[in-house]
Amino acid sequence: MGCDVTRISDLNRRQVFDATGKPLGRLHELETKAGRIEQLVYGQAGFFERMTGRTVLTKQPWSEVAKIDGDGIHLSTVPAATRKKAE
Repeated sequence: MGCDVTRISDLNRRQVFDATGKPLGRLHELETKAGRIEQLVYGQAGFFERMTGRTVLTKQPWSEVAKIDGDGIHLSTVPAATRKKAE
């Protein structure tokens, strides 16, 4: 009897997709609070935040992750910033 285990280090640089399958960028950081994952930071802006410490709005709550598979991290939503760019 086995269980599926995903290591946090395995998620680094994985592609993040919105609910429609559109790629949003690569995962750069996971933000935690009290030992629980709270948000994922992705895309080029996520890398910028990681390098400078400035807050950038390329974050999604971890609760919006629908699944993680061989392709990457799939969100259950389309982030507002993505919707605005498409309009």
